[in-house]
Amino acid sequence: MVFDLDKNIERLKSEKYDGQESAEFFADVERLKAGEPYAYILGWIDFLGVHIDLSGKPIIPRPETAHWAKRAIEELKAKGTPVRTFDAYAGSGNVGLAVAKHVPSALVEISELDTSLSEGIILSARASGIPDEQIKVLPGDSLETATGLYDAIFANPPYIPPSDLENLDPDMVAYEPHLAFFADEGGNEFHKVLINQAWDFLKPGGAVYIEADEYQKPAIEKMLEGTKWTYEFWEDQYGQVRFPVLRKIV
Repeated sequence: MVFDLDKNIERLKSEKYDGQESAEFFADVERLKAGEPYAYILGWIDFLGVHIDLSGKPIIPRPETAHWAKRAIEELKAKGTPVRTFDAYAGSGNVGLAVAKHVPSALVEISELDTSLSEGIILSARASGIPDEQIKVLPGDSLETATGLYDAIFANPPYIPPSDLENLDPDMVAYEPHLAFFADEGGNEFHKVLINQAWDFLKPGGAVYIEADEYQKPAIEKMLEGTKWTYEFWEDQYGQVRFPVLRKIV
């Protein structure tokens, strides 16, 4: 752990302070020593080539989210036509912004319950060269701000059962927003919302791309029984089968 701390101190000096030591730098070193996540101290993180602003302290985007988002983006690009998409439970807006960055013809609506994060989403878009007119930030919960029909809905909802709190990394518990982590019904509370409601907001041939954990697969499959959805589960970068993709095949 001391090695990791030393490595992050040198990285911080290089990435944020251009190799210079200052009072601000030493203050940030103390934040590192206290256990605050490096990404918060740096103030941003790269997500699939998008500069994600973290000044509002949203949940920090994870590599597993980038893994499924990249695959979903490739599916959208293969359509070869302009698409309309919706990013629910968006947090920092990382998934929706990555779609906008890599699919220039896409119109992207980004919805997040915490209104304090809206400014950071706009800052991220501008820092990444995404035109203002390509995205629309809609503060709201789940699908409540969705309108019309979409080619794709992206959702990284809270999906950790509150009972798993003690199993999380201490820095996650101490610094990241609990609102973004926890959900009832074994963590499947918002998976159920998406299964029950998203069909009405999709164009025929559209898809809902969802983040979940591997152990939730049986419960999600049970919820899908008797519905109109055609579905599959994608693997993460470690080969764990965990990401449900719901398709509106009519």
